[in-house]
This record gives sequence, C-alpha cells and structure tokens, in this order.
Amino acid sequence: MVQARRAKARPARVIIPLVAVAVLLAGGISFAAVKFWPTSTTADPQPETSVAVESQSPSTAESSPSPTASTSPSTSAASAAAAKALQACQKKVEAADEVLKEGRTGVLHWIDHVDTQTDSIAGELTKAESTERFGKTRVKGPGDVKRYDDAVDEYESVKGSCAKVKGADSTVAASLKKCNERSQAQQPMLKATDAAMKDWKAHVKFMLYNREHPDPDAASVRQSSWLKQYNAAPKNIKAFKKATRNFEDAPSC
Repeated sequence: MVQARRAKARPARVIIPLVAVAVLLAGGISFAAVKFWPTSTTADPQPETSVAVESQSPSTAESSPSPTASTSPSTSAASAAAAKALQACQKKVEAADEVLKEGRTGVLHWIDHVDTQTDSIAGELTKAESTERFGKTRVKGPGDVKRYDDAVDEYESVKGSCAKVKGADSTVAASLKKCNERSQAQQPMLKATDAAMKDWKAHVKFMLYNREHPDPDAASVRQSSWLKQYNAAPKNIKAFKKATRNFEDAPSC
C-alpha cells in the first residue's frame, strides 16, 4: 500500500508575508523620514546659519562691556588747560625773543655810531671817513627804532605765563619748566637791551631834529649835546654786552 506523501512546508509562503511586512515597515520609515526630515529647498533654513546659531555659547553671544575711560572729564579739562597755558607761554617767550632780536640790531648800530666818534677823536679817521660812517648808521636809526617799538608793543600785548600749571602731564610740565627758565633769562637781557635802545632812540631823534632844523649858529651847541650823549653811552653798552654773554647759555623753549 502506497503511503501518502507528507506535504513539505514551503518556505516561500512564509518568506513572502515577512518580506511584505518588511516592505511595509520600510515604507513607513521612509514615509516618516520624508515627512519629518528637513528638505533641501531654498525655503528651509541654511545649514551654515543653523550651525552658527546652535554652536554659539551664551557667554560669547553677549557683547563685552566697553572699557572704562582711563581719564575723568576733570582730568581731561586740566590737561587741556595745561596745554593751552604752554602755548601762551611759548608765544610770550617768542615775542620776547623778537624784542631781543630787533633790539640787538639797533644797539649794534648804536655801538658802531659811538665807535665812529671814538675813532674820530683818536685821529684814526679823516673827516670824510667819519662822515661816511656816521651816515651809514644814521640812516638805519629810524628803522631800528620802529621795528623795536613794534616788537615791544607785541610782547606787551601777549598774555601768557610760564608758571607751573596744576594738572599738567609730565611732558607739558617739563616744557613749561624749560620755557620758564628761558623767560627768566630773558628778563635781564630785555632790561639791558631797552636801556641801550633808549640811548640810540634819543640820538636818532636828535639827528632827525638837526637835519630838519639846520642852524649853523647852533653847531657848537649841538656838538656839545652829542658829546654828552657819547660820554654817557658806554655804561649801557657795557651792560648790554655783559647781558648778551650771560644770555648765551639760556635754554631754548
């Protein structure tokens, strides 16, 4: 008797449903991925922006406070005032130097004038030579006086001092000190220059009067007046020369 064959289970029938389930599951996952994963369209946030924002820590995102100013308003005002004082000081010193420059020119012409008389008395000059030398300095006199007086007026009009200024920084304070030293050294030089220039101005005025009012009969009187000025001249000329030597070591400003 022939026994009936036992039917063998076909694996394919089991695998197919499993594959179908797997496909469905994969499709679901894929669908979820499509639904919830960011797209790459231009409307979506750009990767760079997203990374930059997310990677920035709260501490770096906060702005750092501005550094506090090292100088207070009062300190700045004091420094500005000191700088302004230094400028006024320097202007005053420069004006004094201008007086000394113009004064020196005039006094040197006065010295030449006096020396001409000295050489004439000593017989070292002829009358013609004496007249020529006197003439050279005489014509320069009015210009000397005008330039010197203008310089003095300018000097006196300048308001400035080289004294210490509260709140000045070290650089300004050092400049003020140096300029003050020159200003102090200028004073005896200004005094000596002014005294000698007064003599020269008096003689220039005397010469102009004589030329504008010639009077042969007054020649001897006028010569006597001139010799009186001449004999008095050495005092202030010597003082001027001494002051000039002392002023050579004055500091600059």
